[in-house]
Amino acid sequence: MDLEGIYSALLTPFSEDETIDRRAIGPLLEFQIRLGIDGVYVGGSSGEAMLQSLDERADYLSNVAAATGGRLKLIAHVGTIATRDALRLSEHAAKAGYQAISAIPPFYYDFSRPEVMTHYRELADASGLPLIVYNFPARTSGFTLPELVELLSHPNIIGIKHTSRDMFLLERIRHAVPDAIVYNGYDEMCLAGFAMGAQGAIGTTYNFMGDVFVALRTCAAAGRIEEARRLQVMANRVIQALIKVGVMPGSKALLGIMGVNCGPSRRPFRKIEATDLAALREAVAPILAWREDRG
Repeated sequence: MDLEGIYSALLTPFSEDETIDRRAIGPLLEFQIRLGIDGVYVGGSSGEAMLQSLDERADYLSNVAAATGGRLKLIAHVGTIATRDALRLSEHAAKAGYQAISAIPPFYYDFSRPEVMTHYRELADASGLPLIVYNFPARTSGFTLPELVELLSHPNIIGIKHTSRDMFLLERIRHAVPDAIVYNGYDEMCLAGFAMGAQGAIGTTYNFMGDVFVALRTCAAAGRIEEARRLQVMANRVIQALIKVGVMPGSKALLGIMGVNCGPSRRPFRKIEATDLAALREAVAPILAWREDRG
């Protein structure tokens, strides 16, 4: 299956009591479909997965798969500190109908490089689904090019989610392993990622402005770089406002502005204030106007 394209790093809707709001899952996914994205990346940091129990994560993977009804490509993030927990989530994702899994490296403890590499090999060996490595040096130990080439030589490891500002490394991965799928991870650098050879992108802000990035990818592929740059600049104004108020709660607030209720983020994330909402409304206004002009 072709797994290239634009993926929302799907948010998780919560009720005011911080339980997962199952009633909101369907409307959230219908909105993703209307935005025209290719798929969803479920259970990652954007979904507040590290604030959930394993049972909650497994249930959410199932509920999302059921709600999509085959209309979106599905990548399950199964990353955990413990290898056994990642294996459990991987098995669940396969049963739920996902096309691939992804996993952040084991974190918190200062795991050695051999331990991290063995973790990925065990996951790839056991998984019934292809594995996408997650390179996120701002949150975990990053990978060197030789390490990534070694991992991507495994027959069941098909690509990498590259959440890094190192565009040189992204290009070197594409050169060294041309058959691997490379997803750009930082929304604010999506155009740069495509310029350096990424075949897809996975991002938080695609939850509410995925149509902008679908259009950006189309423009970049057609060589309309100035048009693509204008779309990136428009998106980056929203991202700049998001960073000030908090990306997770701010993204949910922006979905609320667009009529999709995802509730609050789990504590210790802060609540959005009236002044935050005003700033977000101002920042997203050009996006809404652009969307209306397109019909």
